[in-house]
Amino acid sequence: MTARKQPVQPQPTREAAAAAAAFLDGQRITTTGCRQCGTEISGVNGRYACSCCGWVNNWAEGDSELPGTDAPS
Repeated sequence: MTARKQPVQPQPTREAAAAAAAFLDGQRITTTGCRQCGTEISGVNGRYACSCCGWVNNWAEGDSELPGTDAPS
C-alpha cells in the first residue's frame, strides 16, 4: 500500500489573518425560538435555520448587513 500525501496548506499572510480576525470579531451568536416548530435555535447575527423542521428566516432580518459582491473573500 502506498501512503497518501497530505495536501500542503498555504500559510495566510499577516494581512489576511488580521482581516479574518476583524471579520470574526463582528460576529455574534444569537438565539431565538423557531417560528414554525418552536425549537430553540441559534444563529449568527440574527440569521437562523432550524435543523428540526427546515424553517429559515429571511436574510434581511439579520442584525447586520451582509458583505457586498465587491467584498474580499
